[in-house]
Order: sequence, then structure tokens, then C-alpha cells
Amino acid sequence: MPTNKELLNYNKNLLTTQKYNKELQFNLKKRVFITFDNLLKNRGYKGLLEGEKLLDLGSADNTFVNVCNENGLIARGLDIGDNINFEKDKLPIKTNSIDIVTGISIIEHLYSPEKFLSEIKRVLKPSGFLILVMPNWRYSWRSYFDDPTHVRPYTETSIQKLLESFNFYNNYVVPYLVMKPAWMWNLPFKFFFAKWIIPFRGNMKYVPKILKGSSSSILTLSTNSK
Repeated sequence: MPTNKELLNYNKNLLTTQKYNKELQFNLKKRVFITFDNLLKNRGYKGLLEGEKLLDLGSADNTFVNVCNENGLIARGLDIGDNINFEKDKLPIKTNSIDIVTGISIIEHLYSPEKFLSEIKRVLKPSGFLILVMPNWRYSWRSYFDDPTHVRPYTETSIQKLLESFNFYNNYVVPYLVMKPAWMWNLPFKFFFAKWIIPFRGNMKYVPKILKGSSSSILTLSTNSK
């Protein structure tokens, strides 16, 4: 089991890689913002609204937080660099004060998600939303543990059951397709489609957009009350 110091060092080193190039991350997180907004609207909600309070857990370099703030939300992020252990610590956030909690590629790094999900329940308003992104073990098992901080795999079935067990409601579990038509989320074989029918990764050049964005990850949307 990696120690907190080892995880912190890994995280610091990761933030210096090309993956976290500022321009690259900003462009990606703008697309993520639009995708989350579309996800909410596709489910009949109003989307990401100005003035709403958003908490991003596992916020890394806070690029997504910055994008949210630029779009009129009141956003803040928390990560291991803030001396937070998501498996043990209470979040330094008031109860029932947050409209939306996001967690992009964070829950798979936790051996036990109990404290993490319980604290999210606590800080969310009754009308609040939870949005999570994680790898789908069913389609990523060959490379899953190439990241030494991945410790707990999930499938679309297991994350659905986990969210239900912590009393999250209206759980919508779909492939993590960034800025794709909403009908792709509604296909009966949507996870297979996202991985195998869309042939190219999103960073491929000179490829039509409709053919890019192959995904082996999961996107979930949940409400904090029925």
C-alpha cells in the first residue's frame, strides 16, 4: 500500500509531465466542463449554472476549478497536496453547502471509498449532484496497474451498486465520452461502442471528430436525494 508521502511525491512528479502542460490541460478541461454541462442537461437538469458552488476532489493542478470559476461558478479544489487523506479525513467544507461535487480519476486511487463518499454526502446540498470519472476495469485491465497508484478497479456494474449502497440516487452510469452526441450515452451497448466502435483516441490529428474519442472510462451522475 503506497504511503501518503509516496503518493504525494508521485503526484508532484506527475504534475511536471507533458500531460499537465498548461495549455493542453486548459483545453481539455474546457471540453470536460462542456461535457459535464451536457450530461446534466441530457438528464433533464439545468446544467452547470453561474453562482453554484462546485467542489472538485482530486483537483491536481486546479485547471478544472479555474475553468469553472471562469464560467461563473464558485469552485474550489482539494487534493493530496492540500494535506487531505480522502480515506480518513473530514473535508474542510460545511455540511449541505455544495451544489456539485466532481471527482475526475480519484476514486480508483482509494482502497476504501467509505469516508470519501460519506463526506461527499455530507457536504452536498440535498439538491446536489455528484459527478465521477474512473477507468472501466472491463476495458482497461491490461494497463490498469501501469499507474502504481491505482488500487481499486471498478466496472459500470460495481460503481452503480456502490453509489446505491451510499444512498446516491438516479445514478446514470455511461461511458466517459467527451463532447460527443448525447445519443451515444443511450445506446444499449454503449460501453462496447465507446471502446471499440469509435476507432481513434481523442489526441489523433487529421481524423474527423466523430471518429475520435475512444474511451475505456466511466462517467457517473448521481443526485443526493430522490
